[in-house]
Amino acid sequence: MVFANKSYGVASPADRFAQTIKKRPVLYFGMPFLLTVVVGSFALSELTATKYNVHDNRTKAMSKEEGLKLSKNRKRLDLQEEYWRLQAQDIHDDDWEIKRVGTEATPGVTTSPKMTTGSSSESTSSAATSTSQ
Repeated sequence: MVFANKSYGVASPADRFAQTIKKRPVLYFGMPFLLTVVVGSFALSELTATKYNVHDNRTKAMSKEEGLKLSKNRKRLDLQEEYWRLQAQDIHDDDWEIKRVGTEATPGVTTSPKMTTGSSSESTSSAATSTSQ
């Protein structure tokens, strides 16, 4: 008889695990998903850290001249020297004229200050307008 080796009523640990998974589908679907998310998070953080470390090593290996792409025998900048050079330039400040800009009315823009009600300036302005009429 072929089935004589199997004892009835005694379940192996694999059988018990299979029965538990059938009763609770969260273990079958949820646990692998959560495990994938957690392991993926750690893997991606390691990859990102590696990327930034490689970039840092590459930029630290360069000298400042290579990083700025400047020649090594360049002239250093001296602020005082630049100031005196600009002062020595012949700048003609007297070559300008005063020209009046035309005043065109722009909608929504007032050029005169607003009068406040009850102030003495209003009474003087209203008196000036009444005498001019």
